[in-house]
Amino acid sequence: MESLNTTERTVVPVDPGANQTITPANLSMYHYNGFGEWTYGDGVPLTVRDDIAGGMNASGTGTELLSFATISDIHITDEESPLQVIALGYLRPFPSAYSPVSMYSTQVLNAAVKTINNINKENKLDLVLSLGDAANNDQYNELRWYIDVLDGKTITPVSGGTAGKENIDYQQTFTAEGLDMPWYQTIGNHDEFFTGVFAMDENLSSVLVGDTVANLRLDVTVTGDTSLTGYYMGVFNGSDPNGTIIDMGSVSSFASAPTVIADANRHAISDDGVRIGFMQEFLNSSSLPYGHGYTEEMIANDFACYSFDPVEGVRIIMLDDTTENGSTIGDIWAHGRGSLDEERFAWLKAELQKGQEDGVLMIIGAHIPIATMEEGAPSGWSLNSEVSQTELITELQKYPNLLMWVSGHNHMNTILPIASPDPAHPEYGFWVVETASLRDFPQEFRTFEITRYSDELVGIKTVCVDVDVEGDPLAEKSRSYSIAAAQMSGKTDVGIENAELLVRVK
Repeated sequence: MESLNTTERTVVPVDPGANQTITPANLSMYHYNGFGEWTYGDGVPLTVRDDIAGGMNASGTGTELLSFATISDIHITDEESPLQVIALGYLRPFPSAYSPVSMYSTQVLNAAVKTINNINKENKLDLVLSLGDAANNDQYNELRWYIDVLDGKTITPVSGGTAGKENIDYQQTFTAEGLDMPWYQTIGNHDEFFTGVFAMDENLSSVLVGDTVANLRLDVTVTGDTSLTGYYMGVFNGSDPNGTIIDMGSVSSFASAPTVIADANRHAISDDGVRIGFMQEFLNSSSLPYGHGYTEEMIANDFACYSFDPVEGVRIIMLDDTTENGSTIGDIWAHGRGSLDEERFAWLKAELQKGQEDGVLMIIGAHIPIATMEEGAPSGWSLNSEVSQTELITELQKYPNLLMWVSGHNHMNTILPIASPDPAHPEYGFWVVETASLRDFPQEFRTFEITRYSDELVGIKTVCVDVDVEGDPLAEKSRSYSIAAAQMSGKTDVGIENAELLVRVK
């Protein structure tokens, strides 16, 4: 297996230079214009971060308590779905709307699973935390493909018929690897909402399972109003090796509405309730543990938060910090921001208090991070949340045994210290650690090793890991397309942070 640990080697995009003459639509010209190429560069060493350790340093080997991986923002995509916003990113760089990597989302997840399993064989991992945005578009078939890949099932990533599945690489049936260890899930905004931001109303739900390509407005990301029409958004041609976009353009340029083959398996997950439909599917899984954190009681209560103790002395709190279902008119990013209502906040406070009383070390897993972006930013904490980011952080700073908040959402690798409000008591500080996207460049996940050095000091070694694409031509294509999309949008500098994070406890 190739060296994947980014402390040893990194994937470095090759600069295409000043050649910006092609658009994302020109897939067949990517290579000839220098887009999507990469080489390997030096590793990013593991640095010791003692920002909030109050002057204490690690000594000795300590006692390893827990080792795990985090994956996030997989965005399994049904590229043939009639309800997409491809037009917004096909002719100008906007990878969230269009990226050719979408064709290979199941295959790159499978490659990531293989990579994690190989790491597990060499250095045992206790579990995997999946931090949301499993599906790209609130679709049932996307979520099923995601779960089936982690279960090691046979996958046919095709919808609306069988076109292309015999001879088009990204449409062909394959048997997935399946994770060799327990995995636990939390929910993301794309799991709940159309493209992660639009409430799935009756009209949008009918487009999903119907045969007519979505008719929206090119300024839908300004108005936030999906009822306005004028432009057919397009679909991938699943019979074409390059997934050429068809059925896209001004309504006035079509003699009749463009159609696809309808597929009932495209129905919205949120049709059964924004969280309920999502949680239910994890009870239909053959891998461990049963429900992957979700239970029948949680489904009955429409409540997607839970906690568990993976090993003695450590508790993981999986928090749903997505927004409530509502209108986005006038605020397109409303559903893309972090949010807690009073019910979830009360639950979180009770969990933290109980964890502190039990004397366990605590980790919060959520989709959306805190404090890494300005409150009110498009993918930051919502200004309309019942619980403000300041109120939340103030509460988190009351629990000396809280080690860190792990999340995804921003497709970035960042590490942020949240210091104690009282310098004399550094144990009230904690870390916020983001994991990048498996779909978009750099297509990485993280590993964590929790070590107890003393009664007062814990170390968290966290390393970014590249997906192994060696010998896997579809995963290799996925990497190339993810790099090209990042180059066209100017977002290749996602950063890699490998560190041992020291944190005081009590």
